[in-house]
Amino acid sequence: MAEPRRMRPSTFRCTAATVLALLLVAFIIVLLWLFLHPSKLYLSVDHAATTGFNFTAAGGLAGAFDLTLRAFNPNERASVYYRWVDVGVWYNSTYLAGAHAPGFFQPPEDETRVDVVARAAPDAWTLPRDVEEGMKKERTAGKLTVDVHVVAKVRFRYGVARTRKYTVRASCPAVPIDFASPTSFHRVNCHVHI
Repeated sequence: MAEPRRMRPSTFRCTAATVLALLLVAFIIVLLWLFLHPSKLYLSVDHAATTGFNFTAAGGLAGAFDLTLRAFNPNERASVYYRWVDVGVWYNSTYLAGAHAPGFFQPPEDETRVDVVARAAPDAWTLPRDVEEGMKKERTAGKLTVDVHVVAKVRFRYGVARTRKYTVRASCPAVPIDFASPTSFHRVNCHVHI
C-alpha cells in the first residue's frame, strides 16, 4: 500500500503562521520593555561654594567651585553604572570652570553624593567684559548665581543583563553661591535628559 502523499501547506497558512510568530515576538518585546524600562534618574546640586575666587589681571577667573551633586536611582530592579561624570559651571552662557569625576556604581533605589571641584583655568581665556562686571556686581552683593551642567555616560544593569550606554545630560539652573554664609544652601534640582 502506498503512503499517502503529504500536502504542502498553502501560502495563506505560511503567511498566517509568519504573522502570528511576528506578533508573538513583538508582544514579548513590549512586555520586556514595560517590565525592564528604567525610570528617569534624578540629579541635584546639594551644595555649592567657592574657594580662591578672584579675577586675574589678564581678565581671567582664578579659583574653584566646590560642588556636591546628588544622584538618585529610583528604579526598583535596575542598578546604574556611571562610567564618568563631567561637570561644567556657566555664568550667563559663558563657561567658567569644569571637572571630571570618576565613575561609580549605584544599586537600585539608592542615593549617591559626588563631591566635585571645578577649577577655573585663569590663563586659558579671558572673560567677556560684561560677564566680568556682572560677576563682580553679584559678588559685591554677596551672592553669585551660576548654572551647572552635567554630562555622564551610564549603563543600566538588570541582574546579569546590561543595556547599551546612555548619555545623561542634566541642567541645573540658578545655583546660588552665597559668599556671606557658605554653609546655608537649598537643594537645586536638575532637569535630566537621557
